[in-house]
Amino acid sequence: MPRTLDARLAEAFGVELATAAWLPVADAEPEALLRAAEAIGGAVGVRRAIAPASAPWVALPLRGAAPAPENRRAAIARLLAWAAAGGARWDGIEFPVDAEGNASVRATRALAPGEQIVALPRHLMVFDTELAASTTGDPGLAHPRDALAAWLPLEARAPGSRWRIFLDALPAQLAELPMFRTATDLAALAGTTAYAIADADNRDVRDAYAALPAALGARVSLADFAWGCAIVKSRGYHAPGTLEHRVALLPVVELFNHRPGDTTWTYDPADRLYAVITERAFAIGDEVCCAYADCSDTRLLVQFGFTLADNPLAEAGLLFEPAADPITAVAAHLLWELPLAGPARLRVGCVLDQRFVHALSLARLHVAGPVERARAAEQGLAAYGEMPWLGAALEERALGVIAVAARRALAEVDAHPAPGGRDPWAQGCARVRAAERAVLAQILELATGDLAFLHWRDPARLRAAAEARPEGLHRQYLLALADSAG
Repeated sequence: MPRTLDARLAEAFGVELATAAWLPVADAEPEALLRAAEAIGGAVGVRRAIAPASAPWVALPLRGAAPAPENRRAAIARLLAWAAAGGARWDGIEFPVDAEGNASVRATRALAPGEQIVALPRHLMVFDTELAASTTGDPGLAHPRDALAAWLPLEARAPGSRWRIFLDALPAQLAELPMFRTATDLAALAGTTAYAIADADNRDVRDAYAALPAALGARVSLADFAWGCAIVKSRGYHAPGTLEHRVALLPVVELFNHRPGDTTWTYDPADRLYAVITERAFAIGDEVCCAYADCSDTRLLVQFGFTLADNPLAEAGLLFEPAADPITAVAAHLLWELPLAGPARLRVGCVLDQRFVHALSLARLHVAGPVERARAAEQGLAAYGEMPWLGAALEERALGVIAVAARRALAEVDAHPAPGGRDPWAQGCARVRAAERAVLAQILELATGDLAFLHWRDPARLRAAAEARPEGLHRQYLLALADSAG
């Protein structure tokens, strides 16, 4: 439980409460949190939380100046020589740098599927938990990613650093990322989920920098720290060989651009080698890419600064109105750390995955009364606190809440016209807007159509209805109902 719950309640509702007596132990089941919310929300009484005012956008400062393309080309040549001397190997590819200083990976011969084209030894990787042995040492911050972000600019200035050649080859600026762009640039994303994520990223960097120990803050400027955060965000990989959520920087591998379907990777803990392997054939001169992750254009633009012309993945944010009563607000806060005051934006795609189940669960909570909440607590919540099915009538009302959240999000997107420029930023923002609108439209189609199927309990009938629909969210929802009815 957040130790600041009492303070958050005081800020949101203007009440002083001592909640420790109601809160369960840290590893309690989710239904215990729902019961605690009932008690805490009841003690708050009948009052509406006041949403905090949003702060205006202020771009994060850029660090230094971007190097000339020839300097970038020389830095990458030094990186490749350093990596080869350290045992890294690559075959059938080269790493050209274009006239603007952008690196890529190209095939130097015909490549077949299943070929290993890069092998990177473990000792050439920078792990967020293994900084103590460096020239500058581990900054000692509570969050390893913040420690890595502070370590990067310090280590880049250390003449004797064993990582100096790698750090010199990293981009000196990442001005394409939204968190470094001006308010005028960000206006092209106004009303989208991408804007909300970029705004949260910007504030997170500022908050993390403000929390640095004074001695560290004196050595690392906000521009330095923001650059380190941007490197971790855009070039950090899940640390190979770890089950925990750890971040690693992978020299040479980070030179690949993003495209799904080109390559995959493996990590052999015995040989301590990270390998990049082709998934399809390439001709001489073809660019070879890595898939950073399964990314929508919303995520690509915020995290990496670009979009794809024909991205099959899309997401948007359902914008839920503030809870109508303190019990619902407190329950959503305890179960899912949603804000006590103000709207909640939940990112979803056109797929019935955990994210959409989470949004549907919040909608169920919004329409549940004391009896339904008690039934949910008795029946048991899912592992992530998700509310169970509580009957067709309540589900129909929950889908009504989903529809309101989708319309509210659409209204925000449509309140700001798409940019008309032809530069990559304007085109990327226009793609994001179009993709988010399409997701919200498909969700509205499910939530506002004929919902008679909610009352069917015949699995065969539900499956037949699903098969009659095209692939998409509605079909997946019908199949899920069929499974639960069976």
